[in-house]
Amino acid sequence: MARLANGWVTNCAGPAFSGFSGVGKFGPGPDRPVFKVNDQLVLAIPAKNRPSAGKFDSEPRECRQIGDLPPVPYLYFVIWGNWSAGYKPEDVPVNGSRKQFLSDAVTVRIEHDSFVTSSIEDQDRIVRLKKFNDGLLDKREIVGLICGRTVQVPHPGKQGALFCSGHRTPSDPDTIKFRTSANESTTPFVWIDAEYRSTHCGGIHVYWQVWTLDLAHAIDIDQVIWRSLAEWNLLNRTESQAARQ
Repeated sequence: MARLANGWVTNCAGPAFSGFSGVGKFGPGPDRPVFKVNDQLVLAIPAKNRPSAGKFDSEPRECRQIGDLPPVPYLYFVIWGNWSAGYKPEDVPVNGSRKQFLSDAVTVRIEHDSFVTSSIEDQDRIVRLKKFNDGLLDKREIVGLICGRTVQVPHPGKQGALFCSGHRTPSDPDTIKFRTSANESTTPFVWIDAEYRSTHCGGIHVYWQVWTLDLAHAIDIDQVIWRSLAEWNLLNRTESQAARQ
């Protein structure tokens, strides 16, 4: 079955899963499969977001508690945005009869990150990132991110790869890192490929990719991903319900 091939668990019911239940129901139901990334991140993702994880031979016989959920090795989903509003359809290149990409469709991959660093290792990583940023060419600041290139662009009209890093907000410890590339002679869209480790949600490794018109929306896109994780996290709903009781 396609659901088992995508790691869907849809038979969860009980108090731990009631955060997304409708009236008279006891679980998220078949339209919100549940995925356990780690002990702090248990997501009930709408089926429309096309979630996919490791293949299961069968759903758990019983899913009454969070502990009944098998952890997934990874988790994919898609988020659609409107960052390229007003773009021209002809700006998306065509391969044969098909568009080469769908603008503002963000493909996200989440993994549990068991890599725990010491304060010394954290400082070393900060030093290495600063050294990398100091060596960038054509350096500039884009919405608070430090961006630049590792090599000189050889030809006019070709942008080459641009590397960016920075924080989602001034107080957030996460350092977002991504690279982007585009060819202005082909399309005004840019491709963003992000990858970084986060200390939030018990430690996760975050990857996302998107084609969008303006690189300045990179932080906006990342924030939407994190808002979605917070909204879908069953543990957030459980804690808020307990606080109201």
